Amino acid sequence: MTPLAWSILLLSLGLVFLVVEFFVPSGGALAVMCALSFLAAIVVGFIAGPWTGTLVLLTICLVVPTASAAAVRWWPDTPIGKLVLVQRPRSADEVLPETVAYRGLKELVGRRGKSKGLMVPSGTVVIEGKTYDAVSEGMPIEPQQSIIVIGISTQRLIVRPDHTIQAQLVSDQPPPSNPNEPLIADIPDPFAE
Repeated sequence: MTPLAWSILLLSLGLVFLVVEFFVPSGGALAVMCALSFLAAIVVGFIAGPWTGTLVLLTICLVVPTASAAAVRWWPDTPIGKLVLVQRPRSADEVLPETVAYRGLKELVGRRGKSKGLMVPSGTVVIEGKTYDAVSEGMPIEPQQSIIVIGISTQRLIVRPDHTIQAQLVSDQPPPSNPNEPLIADIPDPFAE
C-alpha cells in the first residue's frame, strides 16, 4: 500500500473514532485512538509528500472542529442523544421545586392587591391580607397603588399597576325594603305612554 492510501485510511479511521466517541462511553479511550489516528495520518501524509501532508493537516483542522461542533449542537436532539443525556430545562420553572408555597404563588396570577411601599422595581405587595415579595414589570409603582399579578419568576410575583375600573357600591341610600322596588325612582320610563 502506498503512503497516500495509508494516510487516507488513517484519516478515515480517525473520523470513525471521533463519531463513535459521541455514542459509546469509553472514558476517553476512543478519543485517544482518534487523536493517534489523526497524528499518524498527518505523519504518513508528509511521508507521501509535502502537498499530501498539508492537505491531510488542513482536512483534519477543518473536519474535527466542524464535526465536534455539529455533534455538540445536534446530537442531544437525536433519539439516542435524548436517551443518553439529561434533557435541558426549557424554562426556569422546570428547575424550581414544586413546593406548596410555589403552587400557592401560581394561584395568585390574575389576583389584585396593593403595593405596600414604593416599588422600583422590587418591593412587597399585599394580596387578600397577605404580604408577598414582588417585582414590577419595569415601571415604578407608588405605595398603596392597585396592582395585578401577571406572573411568577423565581418565587417572586411579577406585578403591574392595575388601571382597570372597578365598580363600587354607593352607600348613601339605604337598600330598598321591597326587592321589586326600583333602586332609583326618578328615572322616567321611556316606553310609558
